[in-house]
Amino acid sequence: MILKRGGQAADMMVVAENLDAFDGLRRELEAEFPDGGWTAVTLRGLRKALDAQPPAYVLLAVDATDMGRIDELVQLIALGRGRGSSMVLLVQDLPPMAMHRMMRAGAEDFLPVPLPAGALAESLAALGDGRGDGDSREARNGLIYPVYGVAGGVGATTFAVNLAWEIAHEARKTGLKIAILDLDFQYGSVATYLDMPRRDSVFELLTGIDRADPNGFAAALEDRGKRISVLTAPADALPLNIVSPPDVEKLLGFARDSFDVVILDLPTTLTEWTETALSAAQRFWAVMEIDMRSAQNMLRFLRALQAEDLPFDKVDYVMNRVPGFGDFGARGRVKKMAETLGIEYGVLLPDGGKAVIQACDHGSPLAEFASGNALRKEIRKTARAVLEEVQASRAAPA
Repeated sequence: MILKRGGQAADMMVVAENLDAFDGLRRELEAEFPDGGWTAVTLRGLRKALDAQPPAYVLLAVDATDMGRIDELVQLIALGRGRGSSMVLLVQDLPPMAMHRMMRAGAEDFLPVPLPAGALAESLAALGDGRGDGDSREARNGLIYPVYGVAGGVGATTFAVNLAWEIAHEARKTGLKIAILDLDFQYGSVATYLDMPRRDSVFELLTGIDRADPNGFAAALEDRGKRISVLTAPADALPLNIVSPPDVEKLLGFARDSFDVVILDLPTTLTEWTETALSAAQRFWAVMEIDMRSAQNMLRFLRALQAEDLPFDKVDYVMNRVPGFGDFGARGRVKKMAETLGIEYGVLLPDGGKAVIQACDHGSPLAEFASGNALRKEIRKTARAVLEEVQASRAAPA
């Protein structure tokens, strides 16, 4: 049975077979919750609580005897995160792989055993005061940044993934929350480039978005390295029209309320909801490279915008794999292409070489795999420009 005090759910629920088996746990709980704002529950009890009245915090005390229940714990962590509870691990004699799985599922912090004095209080303070009503949290009113490749293989997903990562890196001390949504429901590669699984909850979200709520949206997200939240493409290829413009608008509303910066990786195909993404965008990056295919497709894209009377001013043109300074002929073609199309490049990305392909295959951002790569340095400049834009929007009067 789940204990309640004053008619409200306990501030923290603790899942542990034996509290006293975890040195320092009981002492820390009594120090942090002197009025008894915590209760011990079973896994079954926790599941019922998460479905009914989720607590602000859940502490999962896990040791070697729980190895047979890791799958259930992973599911509960994902469920709790989706319900708005902050999930904390207390680990003792646990194999690294098991801990890795639980952190990937959504655990936000972990504590060692024996538990140092004050460690629990520090962890909860770092997670923020979540003891109020979750529905009363202010919307973040985040900015939307779609990334669109005018042709396959131009590097749009590489740009989107590494841009999201660099924004999160630059914003790590600001409290800003960053997300990337893979909206290529057929062949999206964000999960591949970040070495993340594609979860069934994404399919459930997309096929039932008319019934979705912020908790369902949160449950479909995964965290990568405590840096960014990711909505991967579904495990199976789905038609792009599985969602309508109102569906995408609702999805972007969830993202805007939950995050400060939202990167969208769009499919190359123009859909009926591409206009929705463009209309919601703070800036819309159109990525190309120096070949005739990109030039012709960019021209088609510009004509489509003009035909539908869509805003050109939001589009920022990105030339990828720009030749080096020594290749004067190629650089002349880059300039000539812009003049012919009647555009100006907002971002010029150098060719990062084989390291970029290797990083993508390895499932690592360039910051982790090849931190000194020229492409990474240029994307980092763009990330800083985005953060300046975000800060300016926060400072502007409502």
